[in-house]
Amino acid sequence: MRKIFRDSHLEGHFAKAGYNKVPMISPDEIQHILDEMSKMRPEDEFAYNDKNRFKISYHCSFLDTNKQYKRQVHSLITKVFTPYVEKYLQDYRIINANFYVKPPHKGDFAIHQNWPILQDLEDTSVTIWCPLQDTYRENGTIQFVPGSHKILPHVEGPALPGYFKDFKQELIDRWLQPVDVKAGEATIFDDGLIHWTAKNDSDQPRIAIQILCIPKDKKPVHFVGIPDDPSRLEVVEADEDFFIEQDFEDLVGRKPEWKSLGFVPNRNRFITEQEFADLLKRGDEIRKVCYASL
Repeated sequence: MRKIFRDSHLEGHFAKAGYNKVPMISPDEIQHILDEMSKMRPEDEFAYNDKNRFKISYHCSFLDTNKQYKRQVHSLITKVFTPYVEKYLQDYRIINANFYVKPPHKGDFAIHQNWPILQDLEDTSVTIWCPLQDTYRENGTIQFVPGSHKILPHVEGPALPGYFKDFKQELIDRWLQPVDVKAGEATIFDDGLIHWTAKNDSDQPRIAIQILCIPKDKKPVHFVGIPDDPSRLEVVEADEDFFIEQDFEDLVGRKPEWKSLGFVPNRNRFITEQEFADLLKRGDEIRKVCYASL
């Protein structure tokens, strides 16, 4: 039962809802990030254009093939945000950091859980999502299904769909809740929380920073599906460089030089919306094994 937040009120709300919204970086820090960002040269030039290989309508540092750019992003964001990670979180560190840029009238994102990065699915990695301008429903702010974290052991990944694949539209219609976030504020959420950002329907780009954090005493991993043996998942060693050096196509498969840490049973299963509703009702009871505050 790991303590995640230093503040007991934030800890209690996080255990139940799966996220907190907190003040974070200052206007001067926002301007510093934007100034440094303007000097960077990703492959897709921060926009949806003909250089985009993934047929997506937004920029994501993680998907870019310019590794020098990805290292610049990681270094810049880590320097600015590490004091805030230490302020809010109990013994966590940054493992990956990205820009997400949604051009005007583009940028619809898939509903998802973040890929698990800790081998024990009852342990907790968190994501910090911090926009550099005010965000709201119209320009693609973040949306959550509160309480959807840790209700079902499931590994989502580049070749492993979410357990809710059969009712994604119902999640949009009935379950996802937008969270307005001001520039420099941040949401800190459990990576198992179902979340989504819609298209940016404003006339200005929507820029947000995404940061993945893990406990300092844990080592990150990457789960790999096994096409000829769906009963198992392979666990491979990962670190900060792993997520910078790999292209997305690498993560869909399995590179021979990756170091295997062994295999675990594949407990993934797809459920109905009614099963999902029942699990949400029992969420606090299910999460008692994860959070001392429940």
